[in-house]
Amino acid sequence: MNPPTEVASSFIDFLTAWSFSGSQFIIVVFLGITYLLGMLRLQIRSGWQAIPIRKMIYGIGGFAVLFFAVAGPPEAFSDEMFFAHMTQHILIAMVAAVLMLAASPMAAYLWAMPETVRVGLGPSLAERGWIRRVNAFLTNPRFALPVFILTLWGWHIPEAYALAIRNDYAHLGMHLSMFSTAILFWWPIIGPPPVRSPLSDPQRIIYLILVVTPTAVLAAIITLSNSIIYIPYLDTPHHFSLTPYEDQRIGGLLMWIPGNIVYLATLTTLFLRWFSREDRQSRRYRLTQSQIEATRRRIQELNEKNGD
Repeated sequence: MNPPTEVASSFIDFLTAWSFSGSQFIIVVFLGITYLLGMLRLQIRSGWQAIPIRKMIYGIGGFAVLFFAVAGPPEAFSDEMFFAHMTQHILIAMVAAVLMLAASPMAAYLWAMPETVRVGLGPSLAERGWIRRVNAFLTNPRFALPVFILTLWGWHIPEAYALAIRNDYAHLGMHLSMFSTAILFWWPIIGPPPVRSPLSDPQRIIYLILVVTPTAVLAAIITLSNSIIYIPYLDTPHHFSLTPYEDQRIGGLLMWIPGNIVYLATLTTLFLRWFSREDRQSRRYRLTQSQIEATRRRIQELNEKNGD
């Protein structure tokens, strides 16, 4: 981590603070370049038909968000401002993870590999292959949901959080675990290949409702606390003239409001999709019933006519 050396006093100071170093920056750049190379290789090979444009936009957008999170102002201020670190976590777990899953990046990463490796992995991606079995286990809602919640709560224990602030390896572990468990958590909602989501829309709605309360409780504890929970921020510069207590409350509010807005927006989308699907099925059923009734009347009329 490379924190700013001067006290920031304006929004420009915040936006111009970047840190192009550290292991997490290198990992994101490597994964981003690998994704782009694989995507271009697959698209050129298929005549630009393999990956829809919208999925390409999702993938590039996901890596852009990750890059901003690990190299931009959220990273530069993360060990001196609590709200900057919470912004970083929201971008990693609530935005980048969703965009990456929506991009269905598996095919791009496969095509980034040498042909021998790609062919060798083929059987493991089949329906009973070991990659599919492991993927199905890890993304099962009964596993993905509690692991995501426990990871979120675990890293916000004051001692664990302080360790991540003071130690670069712990900080990397924090972000890797948050991103990976977020991928597992969002998988049953988005359901990209090779393992489609087993949940119906009503089940996805219930699944999301189950995560709202524990995350909101954590945010409420941080926001409404009457004392400083995360002691390392007591000795850091007061950027933007914020006291450590004000900084903590802003960070908690970011977790509480923008974080839960993502859940609520997803819930609304799922509900509208479910309602629309049920409405279409209902209209098809009514149309079928009316056709059956019309046919029945026609047969009855023909029978009466023949009887005469």
